[in-house]
Amino acid sequence: MSAHVVLAVRGGGDAKSRCAPRLDSAGRDGLVKAMLGDMLDALARCPSVRAVHVVTPTAEIADFAAKAGASVILEQPPGGLNAAFAMARDRIAAHAPRAILALLPGDLPLLNPDELESLLRLARGPRRVVLAPAGDGGTGALVHRADIEFPLAFGVDSFQRHRSAAEALGLDTRVVQAPSLGLDVDRPEDLDRVLAAAPGGRTAALIHAQGARPEILV
Repeated sequence: MSAHVVLAVRGGGDAKSRCAPRLDSAGRDGLVKAMLGDMLDALARCPSVRAVHVVTPTAEIADFAAKAGASVILEQPPGGLNAAFAMARDRIAAHAPRAILALLPGDLPLLNPDELESLLRLARGPRRVVLAPAGDGGTGALVHRADIEFPLAFGVDSFQRHRSAAEALGLDTRVVQAPSLGLDVDRPEDLDRVLAAAPGGRTAALIHAQGARPEILV
């Protein structure tokens, strides 16, 4: 089995604005690159992954991803998360319609190769969709064959929208609780969770370097 993984990433000074209480503009831009680096490192250890595609409107992110060996799709003009995923899916389906396709937001620095591998293997089959929910009600991963025309709804509370859409289409829908796909970094408290779970990763190193010290979680 060969799978294509698509990461949608937006960098720049406006990225991850909700983390502004803990990271300044440069720190948030660096956070995006660090998270992408951690994800690319994890994907390199996932045996079923044939190719990694990074969709981004940010030139610096495109350059970073290309140097790391990812295929880059430069999104111009920016069209939002769902438009980015749809563009990548169309391109992949055009030449590899039966490939397993995994769509992941680019803010999952704790990505575990074994957990993603289990999703990819579970997604075998022409009418199967595999979903991993994020802790905030979003979608940590959406996996299906590239030729399935599935409506994308990434964003707030997207998990339930994706699940409902798959079931309405009569697709064989599977839900997997994967902790590493459940933590998408959007809020200051998410930074603390990264520090607690993976103190040696690129993302944690960036958080420490920026002086965003952990707070007590309750």
